[in-house]
Amino acid sequence: MPIDDEPYRRHERREIYFTGGCMGGPEPWWCWSCERFADPEPRPPHSLTVEGYQLSVLDVMRRIAPEARFDPPAPYDDPPAHLVEDAGRWSALEMPKIKDLAAVLGDPVSGGSSRHRFALPLWPDFWLEHTSLDTEVAQYVVDRRFVRRSGAPMRSADDLRPWSVLRPEAEAFFGWEPTRMPNAYFHVVPFELEGRPMKAYFVHDLLVHVSKSPED
Repeated sequence: MPIDDEPYRRHERREIYFTGGCMGGPEPWWCWSCERFADPEPRPPHSLTVEGYQLSVLDVMRRIAPEARFDPPAPYDDPPAHLVEDAGRWSALEMPKIKDLAAVLGDPVSGGSSRHRFALPLWPDFWLEHTSLDTEVAQYVVDRRFVRRSGAPMRSADDLRPWSVLRPEAEAFFGWEPTRMPNAYFHVVPFELEGRPMKAYFVHDLLVHVSKSPED
């Protein structure tokens, strides 16, 4: 027993957990010592903002699809330092709890079993739906995607604009073969429009970029 045995005492109080006899990190995995899910380290204070969360989502989308050209509105195209700092705090929550998000974003709307839909000002026509891992101590976010909240799906090819179309809607309009990996974060769909080769880039099922030629 080390001189500072507080980690062991915290483990006994189920404040932290061990994996294979060694102290684990702050992820909500199964604790082999406790034989149960254990809550990780205390959550940060709810001083985070909706704007910071939106920027953190955009940052994740950029990392997922670095070749796609993003054109978000101000101030997200050149965010101020305080917003970047806030987004960094959100990103530090590698697997946030649904209740962490709800404390800042408001109560979610149910999208079905283990699916929680939040309305965000940056995307007024869509829900950002979070899929959760439900454990005995909390619901942890493991995936997210955009789903239609309001407005109409595609009615013409002119509607194929970034931030306004979902991948399933484009598949239905153009008759594309449905993807074999619907749960993938990133999809690039090559297609032709009036004989011109194009590519559509989707992140979390939301269209983020359309290339108009192989060189674009």
